[in-house]
Amino acid sequence: FDGKLSPFRKSEPIPEVNNEPVKVVVADNVNDVVFKSGKNVLIEFYAPWCGHCKKLAPILDEAAATLQSEEDVVIAKMDATANDVPADFDVQGYPTL
Repeated sequence: FDGKLSPFRKSEPIPEVNNEPVKVVVADNVNDVVFKSGKNVLIEFYAPWCGHCKKLAPILDEAAATLQSEEDVVIAKMDATANDVPADFDVQGYPTL
């Protein structure tokens, strides 16, 4: 009633080290990485068990490695089964880019 509670959000821990070409995004840092970074972000929402996602992973890795020197481009991924996906994204299946 005092407005001091924050809503529950399912999120994996924010990665301490995130230096791979494909950045790992979780619910607790999606605003900073995607919306507030001022960069062009391509984000994949995936499920670890999804066959299509597994086929896409090496392609995403290759694209991220190729674009790693571009400071204004971020290639990222979020496990949509372990994190609450913001309502801004219309994730209805996996993978969703």
